Amino acid sequence: MHEPHGGRLVYNVIEDIDKAKSFWEIKTRLEIKPTLGPDGSPIRNPYREIMSIAYGFFSPLEGFMTRNEVESVLKERRLLSGWLFPFPIIYDVTEDEIKAAGVKVGDDLLLTLKGRPLAVLKVEEIWNLGDRKELADATFGTPEKNREVVRVRFDEKHPGWLIYRSMKPMAIAGKVTIVNPPRFKEPYDRFWMPPAASRKYIESKGWKIVVAHQTRNVPHMGHEMLMKRALFVCGGNRPGDAVLVNAIIGAKRPGDYVDEAILEGHEALNKAGYFHPDRHVVTMTLWDMRYGNPLESILHGIIRQNMGATHHMFGRDHAAVGEYYDPYATQYLWTRGLPSYGINAPPNKVDKGLKIEPVNMGELAYCPKCGEYTYLGMSYDDVKERPLCNHTPERISGSFLRGILIEGLRPPKLVMRPEVYEVIVKWWRVYGYPFVTEKYLKLKEEELEVRL
Repeated sequence: MHEPHGGRLVYNVIEDIDKAKSFWEIKTRLEIKPTLGPDGSPIRNPYREIMSIAYGFFSPLEGFMTRNEVESVLKERRLLSGWLFPFPIIYDVTEDEIKAAGVKVGDDLLLTLKGRPLAVLKVEEIWNLGDRKELADATFGTPEKNREVVRVRFDEKHPGWLIYRSMKPMAIAGKVTIVNPPRFKEPYDRFWMPPAASRKYIESKGWKIVVAHQTRNVPHMGHEMLMKRALFVCGGNRPGDAVLVNAIIGAKRPGDYVDEAILEGHEALNKAGYFHPDRHVVTMTLWDMRYGNPLESILHGIIRQNMGATHHMFGRDHAAVGEYYDPYATQYLWTRGLPSYGINAPPNKVDKGLKIEPVNMGELAYCPKCGEYTYLGMSYDDVKERPLCNHTPERISGSFLRGILIEGLRPPKLVMRPEVYEVIVKWWRVYGYPFVTEKYLKLKEEELEVRL
């Protein structure tokens, strides 16, 4: 198992209830509020970032970034300590909120969630974010500056760009500490395994080679085959020990599957025996996805290295939406680096980079002639892989699969396991629709995944 990113696992959580309660009466306080899109739908809640920082998913990051740290991340994708990190992590507020709270540098600021204490932010700096459109462009790149992988200019149709574009004008920076550890609701409680717990679990299983699978989807057969093939190759001269499925839980774009179905869909593969429980575990991370393709892959590598994974699989269009990035931008990054972003070599080859090893993979599709899933290869820059077979495989189109589901049709077993389909139907009945909608986003913001 690799050491945590940065050499130390952050755990800024006060679990002693008497000690924690001493912070609950702090007078300087702010209510955590969501970021809203142009239509008023919640597209992000900073509480998820607070949780991921304090529980160590983002180690070595310990809090919300100062202006200098944000500039360092945007220029070189590095924290001020020098460690690789892809995104600005910002606690944004309005000037009126700052004035009403009377918050100033040096304060202990109590952050409340739904009116209840959650965390304390030690205020290091209060600063102006400036032009948020420029911030969003600098975060994700432009076709002019980042032509290795950026294909078209980002706009409001890109969920991650929209998050930064929609931030409030001011930022509060400083270390965060959880002072009221929340309890997770069903079904999230079954999958909450923060890095300290995850690493202990891996050790208890005796796993030495663990490949992480990033997901924001209910698994279809292509995903399952990707996991199994990555597991087979990650060990080098032998198969790896296990797959660590880590689902991103938070506000997603309309059309993605609902969070509950994602988690229980992957769990269904385990329960139904398609993965042996001694080779597979399903977990989650709280994060409102930025859909940042190669940049998001760095964050995913950080999260899963901190959780104890030794390898990370990266497939076509990793963590992507639309046609903003080259479909194999992530593979480009992990084989060559992205100099235009300040990353001059693969993330695991640079100084103060990651230790986790990539398993770069192309697309998988079903070949009727071969009677099995076959590998189609990768194609980017001068990499032009041949398909594994010389037939005409049938790709699994996500949009086509969604269309089948909406029509009330059961996908063929070659496309989706029946147990996974039943999970989709279960949550369809709960929410009246199998995918994220504006209604679901508002309900999710109202209820969240935790109670305090």
